[in-house]
Amino acid sequence: MRSILKTLLIIEKTDRKNIFACLIVALCIIGVVVYANATELGNPIKEKSGESLAVKVALNKFQIVDASEDGDGSDLYKNIVKQYYTYPKQGMSLKMERPKLYLETAIELTELRKHAFEMDDYEVVAENLPSKIENGMDSAYYNYLNDNSLEISFGSLSFYPFLAFLFSVVGSFWFVLICIYSSNIMIDDFRHTSLIKGYPIAFSQYVLAKCMTSMGIVFIFILELIVCSLPLIYFKGLGQASYPVAVFNGEVTIYPIYKYIAVSIVYMICLAVFAILLSVILNVLLKNVYLTIFVQIILVVIPILFPALIKFIPFNPFNYVNFPSVLNGDSLNLATPVALNCNAGLLYLCISIVLLMAIIKWFLSTGKLQKL
Repeated sequence: MRSILKTLLIIEKTDRKNIFACLIVALCIIGVVVYANATELGNPIKEKSGESLAVKVALNKFQIVDASEDGDGSDLYKNIVKQYYTYPKQGMSLKMERPKLYLETAIELTELRKHAFEMDDYEVVAENLPSKIENGMDSAYYNYLNDNSLEISFGSLSFYPFLAFLFSVVGSFWFVLICIYSSNIMIDDFRHTSLIKGYPIAFSQYVLAKCMTSMGIVFIFILELIVCSLPLIYFKGLGQASYPVAVFNGEVTIYPIYKYIAVSIVYMICLAVFAILLSVILNVLLKNVYLTIFVQIILVVIPILFPALIKFIPFNPFNYVNFPSVLNGDSLNLATPVALNCNAGLLYLCISIVLLMAIIKWFLSTGKLQKL
């Protein structure tokens, strides 16, 4: 087993596809680092200016009337006006770097939004304002900072916050990338069966070795995400690994950045194993790379096209392949809202991995793999 694993690692190491993939990943990450540094990504001043514009658009949907407490404007109109005039105070606190004032206005804004959700005709402005879950996560984040006397960062993303941002972006399409990468994992072996028969080991060990070498390349991809982000330390510093991040895990909660990154890595590893095993099975059944990719993408797209199925089949592992969306609570914004649990998602993925391994073992025991 060790000798075949070593042989396959040497083959994979010199494979042009793997070299090209690693190079592309590295260049993309370095490009994102340069972009983040040049555009001040994560700068709250720029983010708040975009939010205030959305509130202004919402305000323009009303006829201008008296917005005072005793005025003839609706409660929702008065609420939106208060939200709009909160942003200048936030902008001033950001420019003058007064974190306490910023937190006070941010908490005030989340409270105004919370009251607005219950007002009549809110659906008129709903598309212009943050959703309930987004506001809930903002509220939890700002109140956590306030309760623990933590200062908000006024600069752009430093190393640790950037890693959290990077994993959230890459995680959105990670499963699809691994599906494409592993789509031909067994195809060439089935086309050249004489090569397989020449190995002095059982075919089951060969399949295991192929999966392990593919996972080795996946670990290199993950390592690249971290290593290629290191230049940001020179530009922006390390930042705080314990800085809070609001996530949804059945309910709104707070993770330190290092925990968010750790959860992301665990999810990416589980999804990679799931994708590789699925590719092995589809290669056996379909004997075609393009059909393998097509079926995998269809399985991913079904919950997106038919979101109502998520509530009826919550244990479907494909509900969780976009784990940043799960952590953001995006499923609560669907026409049929459903609260997906991040921990439950990991459990369902692990169960699915065990089931796929059992199917592959059954294929091997019945000789189905060897006959192809």
